[in-house]
Amino acid sequence: MKYRHIVWDWNGTLLNDAEACTRAVSLILEKRNKGKVSVEEYREKLVFPAINMYYDSGITFENESYEDICNEYITNYINSSDLIDLHKDAGTVLENFRKRGLSQHIVSASGRDILYEQVEKYNLTQYFTHILGQENNMAESKVHLAEKLKHLIGCDPKEVLFIGDTLHDFEVAKEVGFDCRLVSNGHCSKSRLLTSGVPVYTNLTELYNDL
Repeated sequence: MKYRHIVWDWNGTLLNDAEACTRAVSLILEKRNKGKVSVEEYREKLVFPAINMYYDSGITFENESYEDICNEYITNYINSSDLIDLHKDAGTVLENFRKRGLSQHIVSASGRDILYEQVEKYNLTQYFTHILGQENNMAESKVHLAEKLKHLIGCDPKEVLFIGDTLHDFEVAKEVGFDCRLVSNGHCSKSRLLTSGVPVYTNLTELYNDL
């Protein structure tokens, strides 16, 4: 394998939380009489920065701030923890990469506190050299985090594989020069992911077996 480092997205890629995120968004929209979304609709709507998804849903932020919406989203998300678990093959794939001697890292748009808490909850901290999350919960671009990781590991970007589940993951990888592969069982539909031009897989096992 030509790679020395694996960079993971967290939400949707290792963590199976698309249904919880859909519920969190739907509760926000319903509260403001903007309807609700199904998981399939959510996978078609999700963009980063996430504020644009709310604009597209008719929320204007004239009477409330985006920060207020994000705080409400996090509350809804935490209250939907019954819908959250690891993807069933996540642990196995992480272990397989470790056995092959690759360093693994997380670059996430999630806030650091909830990211660290979730990684620890599933006893996965041992797998990662660096875990980088946002300073807030506003689901903004994570390009700067990928740039920071690139500096920390200090190797040829082409020796790094970024594994994610959204078009933003592809955009981040492209921006910093990492190779990218995507899985379609997370937060973005397969049809959208295919527009990236990089390999798209049904799940992590299929991706791993193709390396």
